[in-house]
Amino acid sequence: MYSSSPDRLSRKIAKIMERYNEIARDREALRLRSGDGERRHEVSPMTPTSGLMKCRLHGRERDRRRVVELLLSGEANCYDVYSVVPIVGPAGVGKTSLAQHVYNDEGISSNFDIKMWVWVCQEFNVLELTRKLTEEATESPCDFADMNQMHRVITNQLNGKRFLLVLDDVWDESRDRWASLQVPLKCAAPGSKIIVTTRSTKVAKMMALKIHQLGYLSDTSCWSVCQDAALRGRDPSIIDDSLIPIGKLVAARCKGLPMAANAAGHVLSSAIERSHWEAVEQSDFWNSEVVGQTLPALLVSYGSLHKQLKHCFSYCSLFPKEYLFRKDKLVRLWLAQGFIEADKECHAEDVACKYFDDLVENFFLLRSPYNDERFVMHDLYHELAEYVSAKEYSRIEKSTFSNVEEDARHLSLAPSDDHLNETVQFYAFHNQYLKESLTPGLRTLLIVQKDDFKREGNTLYINFPSGLFRLLGSLRALDLSNTNIEHLPHSVGELIHLRYLSLENTKIKCLPESISALFKLHSLNLKCCNSLGELPQGIKFLTNLRHLELSSMDNWNMCMPCGIGELTNLQTMHVIKVGSDSGSCGIADLVNLNKLKGELCISGIENITSAQITPEASMKSKVELRKLIFHWCCVDSMFSDDASSVLDSLQPHSDLEELAIRGFCGVRFPLWLGNEYMFSLSILELKDCLNCKELPSLGRLPCLKHLSINSLTSIKHVGRMLPGHDETNCGDLRSSSSRAFPALETLKFMNMDSWELWDEIEATDFCCLQHLTIMRCSKLNRLPKLQALQNLRIKNCENLLNLPSFPSLQCIKIEGCWCVSQIMQLQIFSHIETLELRCHKKLVSVKKIQNPVLHSFRLKQEGQLHKFSGCQVLPFQNLSVQDSQTWTFLRCVGRLHECNCNFVAFTDLTSGQTNVHHSEAETCKDLSFHAGQPEDIELLSCKPVWVQMDQPEEIELICID
Repeated sequence: MYSSSPDRLSRKIAKIMERYNEIARDREALRLRSGDGERRHEVSPMTPTSGLMKCRLHGRERDRRRVVELLLSGEANCYDVYSVVPIVGPAGVGKTSLAQHVYNDEGISSNFDIKMWVWVCQEFNVLELTRKLTEEATESPCDFADMNQMHRVITNQLNGKRFLLVLDDVWDESRDRWASLQVPLKCAAPGSKIIVTTRSTKVAKMMALKIHQLGYLSDTSCWSVCQDAALRGRDPSIIDDSLIPIGKLVAARCKGLPMAANAAGHVLSSAIERSHWEAVEQSDFWNSEVVGQTLPALLVSYGSLHKQLKHCFSYCSLFPKEYLFRKDKLVRLWLAQGFIEADKECHAEDVACKYFDDLVENFFLLRSPYNDERFVMHDLYHELAEYVSAKEYSRIEKSTFSNVEEDARHLSLAPSDDHLNETVQFYAFHNQYLKESLTPGLRTLLIVQKDDFKREGNTLYINFPSGLFRLLGSLRALDLSNTNIEHLPHSVGELIHLRYLSLENTKIKCLPESISALFKLHSLNLKCCNSLGELPQGIKFLTNLRHLELSSMDNWNMCMPCGIGELTNLQTMHVIKVGSDSGSCGIADLVNLNKLKGELCISGIENITSAQITPEASMKSKVELRKLIFHWCCVDSMFSDDASSVLDSLQPHSDLEELAIRGFCGVRFPLWLGNEYMFSLSILELKDCLNCKELPSLGRLPCLKHLSINSLTSIKHVGRMLPGHDETNCGDLRSSSSRAFPALETLKFMNMDSWELWDEIEATDFCCLQHLTIMRCSKLNRLPKLQALQNLRIKNCENLLNLPSFPSLQCIKIEGCWCVSQIMQLQIFSHIETLELRCHKKLVSVKKIQNPVLHSFRLKQEGQLHKFSGCQVLPFQNLSVQDSQTWTFLRCVGRLHECNCNFVAFTDLTSGQTNVHHSEAETCKDLSFHAGQPEDIELLSCKPVWVQMDQPEEIELICID
C-alpha cells in the first residue's frame, strides 16, 4: 500500500515540514512560551441548567426597553391575534442574548400565559419546527409524525391563552413556509407576541412592518463584556489598574461584537498578569486575513487551548452546523482517536468529560435550550472549527464522495435534508478517494445526520464493496448509524485498530464472529437495533470493551451469550438478558462486572434460582450504578415461591437512585425495599407484580420523590405507609416525628383492579405531594385528605363517589367517574384554576360554582346538560363545552368554545365588567345572544345555524367556515 517512489516520499516529507513551519508560525503569532499549554484555569464542575441560559447585558438597556415596549403594546393587525417583533443584526452582535434577557424578565413573563422558545436555524423545516412548538407548548416530548395531530395539540394548549414565542436565528425567506408555521397559533388570545432574531432584513420585513435593528457595542461596553468574562465571578480587584488599559485595547479590537469580547475575555482570564494580557493584545491573529469580523477574536480564544483540547475542538468540524451533540458520543470518539492524556489517578473517560466541560465553559459548545443532555455549536465557532481543521478533516454534505481533501485523516458524510433519500455510493468513495490518496492514514469514517434522535423516514441508504474495510486498516472510529445496513462484511474483523463502532438505529440482523478480533474496541453501540437477534459468542474476547450500548426496551428478547462476564472493563451495559440454556449468560456473569455505571436492566429473572445467587453475584458491589430494573419477562407466569428469595438476594447498594420492579411473580417484596436502607432512592416503579397482596413500607424513604404503582391486581388495601395490613413493623407511625413520605412529589396508581380502601393519613404526611394520578381503579371508594396536593387526575374510577377537600388544589381533571356530579356542587375548591371534566350521562346541571380564580373550564358531556347556571361572574380565559344537547350560560369572560351543542343561549353578558371576547361554535343548531355579545364570532359548521343577536352592530368580526 505504501509507495517506495523517492519522489512520492520527498513530497510527503515536504508536506510534513510545511506543517511544522505552520505550527511554528502559529506559536510565534500567539507569543506562546514553553509550558503555556499546561497552565490552565481551574474550571468548576458544570451545573445542569434547564431552559435558556441567563446572560448579563452591557450597553443594551435602550434596546431592551424598546423590545419590551413593543411586546407590551397592543399592536396586532386585523388578521392575527399576535404581532411579530423582529430583532435584526449581524452574527455575534447579541441578538439571542437580548431575546433571552427579555424572555426571562419577570415583568414580561407575567403578561403571558405560555412562553416558548424555538431555535430555527438555516433549514426552515415546518414539520420539525411544529414538533418543537408542540414540545414547548406541552413541556413534554412529541412523538407525532402527523402535522394535523401536532396542530390539534398546540391548539388545545394555546386556545384562548396569550403566548410569547421566540423564533431564534431565522434565515428562510419563504412566505409559504412562514404561513404554514403560523396555522396553529391563530387560536391564541389577542396580545400574543412573537420575537424573531435574524441576520436578514428581508426576513424581518416579511414578518413585520416595524423591526428593531441591533447595532454594534461601544468600546466601553465591549470592555465591560470582556472584563466580566475575564473575572469569571471573581473579585474585580484582582484586575490591577495597570491591566485596564491593555484590556481596553483588547476590547477595542473586538469591533463592537459582544461574542468576540466574551471570547477574548475568557482568554485573558487564564492569567491575570501583564505579560499574558500584552501577548493577547499583540497576537497576530487579530490581523488574520479571514472572512468575518468575529473570527480573529475566536482564533485568539482557540490559540489559548492546550494541544489536546485543540484536537478535540477540531474534531467537531466533522459534524454539520446545527448538529445536536451528545456528550457521551463525542467523548468516546475523542478517546478512540487518542486525544485524551490520562494518568494513573484519573480514568480516561473522566479526563475526556473534563475536556468537554472546558469547551462548554468557554462557549465553544452551548447547552441546547431544549434538552440538557444535548449541546450545540454557534455558527461562528463552527466556522472556526472548519478553519483550523481544514487539511486533516473533511465533511461531505452530498451522497457522493467528491472533493475530499487529499490529506484528510478524518472523514464524515453529513448529507443535508435534500440528500437524505439518496443512496450513499461507497463505490464512488472507493474509486475516487481510496485509490488516489493515502488510504492507510484514514482514522475516522462517520455517517452523520443533524438529528440523531430516532425518527421515522430518517434512514440513509448506503451500499459499499465487500473489500472496503480491507483498505481502511488504520481506522479508529466507524459510525454507520441511522442507515439501512443489515449485515457487516466478515472483513470488519480486519479493522484491528478500531476502537469505536456504532450501528445505532440500523436494520442489522447479526454481527459476524470476526468482530471478536477487534481486541482494541472500546465502544460498541447497538441501540435501537430492533432486528438484531443475538450477539456473537466471541464477544467475550473483547476484553477492552468499556461501553456495550443496548436499548433496554427493544432488546429484552436478544440472546446474551455465555461469558459476557469476562468483559470486566465494561462501564456501560444497559441490559443483560439471562437465558435458560447452557449457552446463554447467567447471573454468575455479573460477578466481576463491578465497573458498571449508570443504568442496568436485568431481564429474564424467571430463569434465575436463589441457589445460583452467590454473595459475589449480588448488586451491592455495583456501587456506581444509579438505576436498576429487575424484569421478569413472563408477566403471566404462575406464582413462584422462589421469586421472593431471588429478589431478596439481588439487593442493590444503598446509594441507588432509581429502581423498577416489573413482572415480579413472588408474593412479597423484599425487606430491603421497605426500610431506610435505600435512603438515596428517589424514583420507584412497581409494575405487573400480580401476586403481591401487600405493598412494601415505603413511607420512611427520605428521598423518594416519584412513586408509580401499576397493575398490582391483588392489592385491596393501601395503608398510611402503604403496606395495607398491620403496620407494627414500622414502629410508632402515629408519633409526630414519623411523617410518611416526607419528600414524595408525584404518586400514580394505575390498573389496580382489587383496590378498595386507602386509609386516612396524618396532616403532616405527604407534605410535598403535588401530583396524584389514579386511573382504572374501579373499586376504590375514597381518597385521603392531602394537604399539599396541587394537581389531581382521576380516570375510570366508577366507585369513587365523593372527594375530600384539597385546600391547595389548582388543577383537576376527571374522566369517566360518577363523582363529577358531586364535584359540581362543591364550593370548597377555592384555589382551582383549571377544571376538565369528561362526564357520564348522569350530569344534568352545572351550578353553584363560585370560584374567583378559575380561568379554564373544559367539559365534554355525552348526555343532556340542561343548565349551566348560577355561576355568577367567572373570569374564564378559556371555556370549552362538547357534545351537550342543551345548555344555558349567564356570564363569562374570555374565550368560549362549543362543540356539537343543539342549543346555546347567552344572557346578561354586559353586566359588570364581563363580556365574551371571542366565541367559536362547531355544529351548534341555534346560537342566541341577549343584552351583549362577543367581539368576535367564529362558526365552524356544515349544518344551517340560526344566530340571534340583540345588538349586531357591536360585532367586530364574524367568520363562517
